[in-house]
Amino acid sequence: MPAKKEASLLPDEENLTTPGGRIILWLTTVGRIVIVFTELIVIGAFLSRFWLDRRNSDLSEILRQQKAIVESTGSFQKEFSFLQKRLETIKAYYANKPLYAQKITSLSQSTPPEIIYDNLIIVQDPASRKITASLSTSVLKEELIIDFINNLILNPDVEAVQVNDITKKPKDNKYSLDILVIFKDQKT
Repeated sequence: MPAKKEASLLPDEENLTTPGGRIILWLTTVGRIVIVFTELIVIGAFLSRFWLDRRNSDLSEILRQQKAIVESTGSFQKEFSFLQKRLETIKAYYANKPLYAQKITSLSQSTPPEIIYDNLIIVQDPASRKITASLSTSVLKEELIIDFINNLILNPDVEAVQVNDITKKPKDNKYSLDILVIFKDQKT
């Protein structure tokens, strides 16, 4: 049998000194090192995948929990926003309204204790923005009528007093008094 010839790409020992032999030797040595480092990087990436998958799973679970919390508080937030808008609307409405309580307090301070209010209507004229009070009272003595009207005229909150009617019923010892009180403009 004839001897087998082997084909080898590696340079023979005598060809190691030639430039082509040196290049082939250098490429095979460096190539092995590059392949080993590449394999180490691939193995590291493969192993880190397990850690990254676990971390991704944990973060997904946290995200699902937080999303459930946000969804559960969504109806509360809608209701809260609705109530907040209602409060703002109410504040805006009452910011433009006259202070009727101050006017009633001012009237009560000018009223003698013996006078009884039968009817009290306080309104604001939209055109002039003046607040007026229409009073219907019952009075037992004439002197109280005079005191009441004088108190209203001297009241610093009152601009004008207009007596509309004073009547006394024949069988009744009470006087009925109808007065229109116009209040001064008050800066708030």
